[in-house]
Amino acid sequence: MSETTIAASISNSQSLFTHFNHIDPPIGRDGTPNEFYEALRDEMVEANRPVGWSEAHGGFWMVAGYPETLEVMHNTDAFSNDAVTFPRYETTEPLMLAGQDDPAHKRARLLVNEPFSPGRVMDFTRILRESVNALIDGFIQHGRADVAKIIGDPVPAILTALILGLPAEHGPRFFKWTWAMSHEFFTDPDSAAPKLKEMYAYFEEVIEERRRNPGADVLSRVVQAKIDGDYLNHEELIGFCTVLLLGGIDNTSKLISTSLWRLAWDIELRHRLTRDRKIIPLAVDEFLRYYSPASVGRLVKEDVSVAGVPMKRGQYVMLMAPIANRDPRVFPYPDTFIADRSPNKHLGLGAAIHRCLGAHVLRVESRIVLEEFLTRIPEFELDRTRTPKWTAGQLGGMGSVPIVFKPGERLSQGPPNDGVRTWLEHAMAYA
Repeated sequence: MSETTIAASISNSQSLFTHFNHIDPPIGRDGTPNEFYEALRDEMVEANRPVGWSEAHGGFWMVAGYPETLEVMHNTDAFSNDAVTFPRYETTEPLMLAGQDDPAHKRARLLVNEPFSPGRVMDFTRILRESVNALIDGFIQHGRADVAKIIGDPVPAILTALILGLPAEHGPRFFKWTWAMSHEFFTDPDSAAPKLKEMYAYFEEVIEERRRNPGADVLSRVVQAKIDGDYLNHEELIGFCTVLLLGGIDNTSKLISTSLWRLAWDIELRHRLTRDRKIIPLAVDEFLRYYSPASVGRLVKEDVSVAGVPMKRGQYVMLMAPIANRDPRVFPYPDTFIADRSPNKHLGLGAAIHRCLGAHVLRVESRIVLEEFLTRIPEFELDRTRTPKWTAGQLGGMGSVPIVFKPGERLSQGPPNDGVRTWLEHAMAYA
């Protein structure tokens, strides 16, 4: 929905529920859906109605209050994660982990918990910093760049490739596939279909290679592992690969890009983070709260009530984290960005058994990007000749952030590694 229609949407309180489409939310004056989310939150608070019904996509419940959202996340008896993506993927390949319930989910998650643990992630921090600086080297002499394309997209793709044991130079195609899953699938499924088939074929080859020549990477671990005495079947393995790729890239990409967009125009915040690096980790969580990228779905397994609203078996539910994270019952001054907010129990990374597996990875990546970027380019602003772009979908965030700055010097005079070089070529093609 365009900016021109947001006022009409807000003026009709009923439409805040009945016509809401989480895939294409109204964009406000700041270029994000936050204005609409705040209006919807205000309507819910005034009416004491944290649950609403939308007619979009055949009808679904919206749970937007913080306690109510947390209640649904914890109530795995009544709510299934089978509808984590909504509208649902019409595919034979399952989104394993993301779309499973316990006990299958618990068994599957045990396979990959250790590689995503804080200790293992720290093993990659040096190469992550090197990659961020190599990417900055690729554009710092130009004085302008689209930092969503040249920082936000590449960094999580490069690190995810390293963790999964895949070539970092394949990063652009990984991002293309995650874009197809989290955006094109909902807006242009005919365009997404061949990309998803390409992704499945790629992982089929990877799985066969790991069977023949296992290594120490996550995918080798998954291929060689047994659950309840049995190896994972073909569909389960493809599902594992798919969700690890999607979970490792898209959330983090949106967070990094949106954070840099905010810092490009919020001079006071940028200067504060530049002066006091200790609060950057807290600021990362506040970015997650204030610009929550994800809303996730659930399927009602049995008749149940939430906030006194009866829900029937078979109905769909969307958990609106971007609105729940603005609940004044939990967050003082919810519409104010407070860089050092603490405590900050936001739901930007989920909760309960489906809390984001890569939560620590995401935080480390975002912190390192902000630290290195503000060191190399402490002063920058939005390019007034171009327009930043919010990309909607199952995961929302800034997809284009053109900035200008005073040109600087490269740190390294040597050529970048293959992964960084491929991304620089890819980003420049869209400059």
